[in-house]
Amino acid sequence: MKKINKPLSLYIHIPFCHDICGYCDFAKIRYFSDVADKYLFYLKKELDSLKIGHPLNTIYIGGGTPTALSDKQFKELMEMIKPYTKDIKEYTVEANPESLTKEKLLLMKDGGVNRLSIGVESTNDKILSFLNRKHTFEDARKAYLEALSLGFDNISFDLILGLPNVTKKMIKEDIDNIIKLNPEHISCYSLTIHENTKFYIDGIKEVEPDISREMYDIIEDHLTSNGYIHYEVSNWCKPGHKSLHNMTYWKDEQYYAIGLGAAFYVDNVRGTNTRNLTKYLSGEFLEEQNEISKKEDMNYFIMLNLRTNEGLSLDSFIERFNINLYEEKKEIVDSFVKQKLLIIENNSLIPTYAGMMILDLIILALIK
Repeated sequence: MKKINKPLSLYIHIPFCHDICGYCDFAKIRYFSDVADKYLFYLKKELDSLKIGHPLNTIYIGGGTPTALSDKQFKELMEMIKPYTKDIKEYTVEANPESLTKEKLLLMKDGGVNRLSIGVESTNDKILSFLNRKHTFEDARKAYLEALSLGFDNISFDLILGLPNVTKKMIKEDIDNIIKLNPEHISCYSLTIHENTKFYIDGIKEVEPDISREMYDIIEDHLTSNGYIHYEVSNWCKPGHKSLHNMTYWKDEQYYAIGLGAAFYVDNVRGTNTRNLTKYLSGEFLEEQNEISKKEDMNYFIMLNLRTNEGLSLDSFIERFNINLYEEKKEIVDSFVKQKLLIIENNSLIPTYAGMMILDLIILALIK
């Protein structure tokens, strides 16, 4: 297997939230100031242990809700990461509208953050209340405009699809409301019900696949007709505004990750940190790690690269694995091309929109 270079991306997980959303399955805990202080202390210990001695391309602080930290704690976080931001191409922080204050925006500006990801989730206040979100759409709009006024010019909005009792008309209104604000990037994720979430306990069900597809069709039509590029299954952007950090994942490149429950990929090893806060706050960061086999690596490469409009480079596949994927899977690939689910362009396998909508079936056929 081809030797993989050092990771150029770093993910940092801040698990704190002032309120827990009914659908969330990420590693998260309710915010308490003293616990957050201790968490930041151990987060720095874990960061230092990585001994990153080379420049990074991207940094992404996710959660939880990073902006749930106090201003003092947020400043500490920014200062902790500052040494790793020299010549950074993209530095993203996730934020919720109600905690994206001017003070935190200024701390981000001073810290070198150049991209924001705002958890809007819906533009309908009744739906936001159902989700247990503590902001209104007007709060989101004001936070966005505040960020613009302070010079942020690469902002992403998150939306959730497939919620119960959400009609096509409501989806159209959501997208129209977002388009009016004109953010550079929009992520639309289908609601998935996970065990141990409030939605699961309450018996809320995921919508039927055909309804979910109709919702995606509406979003696809509205966004692409308004200048957005559908560059990944769940992501649209204005030209030149792909998420560089997430492209690291989708190109199956290596990345560092620190914090509660964070997943990393370094030196051909994939691993996950503990989700147990007590363990993390005693310095026991790692939950598990496994060196991946060539077959597993090939499967990851296929599964991840096919998610984007850049597709899977057949030349890169040969370089990395010394295998001609097209020759190995010619009959399957040609069948998908004939069905207009894949196209072959620049010696890459690229999913069409229809292909993206049934991507799991395509991937399963190619990794058998």
